[in-house]
Amino acid sequence: MLGKGQKERLVYFGKRTSKALWKLLTPRLKDAKPEDLVFTVGSEEDSRPMTRDVLRRLLVHIGERAGMANVYPHRFRHTFAITYLRNQGDLFTLQDLLGHSDMAMVKRYARIAQTDCATAHQKASPVDNWRL
Repeated sequence: MLGKGQKERLVYFGKRTSKALWKLLTPRLKDAKPEDLVFTVGSEEDSRPMTRDVLRRLLVHIGERAGMANVYPHRFRHTFAITYLRNQGDLFTLQDLLGHSDMAMVKRYARIAQTDCATAHQKASPVDNWRL
């Protein structure tokens, strides 16, 4: 998959995503051609490619309907990175998954995740929460 800066990236996904993609794509397999796009928007009669801009507009619209501000594609990337680290993912694999050439940005995510751990500990510390 070509990403920002046209760097090729592998996209890994788990069982739930695999099932969702299978459910989406299976009905289309019988009529599929090699040049067909996987992700499109609009009706079958008026189908357009899912571009970065189309995705951004779609997410902004969904965010507005949900009453949430600042919904944009890159926020999902940030959320993925921080959640990955919170779930015990390692920094080097995250760097590779995100396609960063150095650890600078990954270290920023690590600091955010570490701050979350410290805050969670303060809230849940058994000793600090004793009622003596």
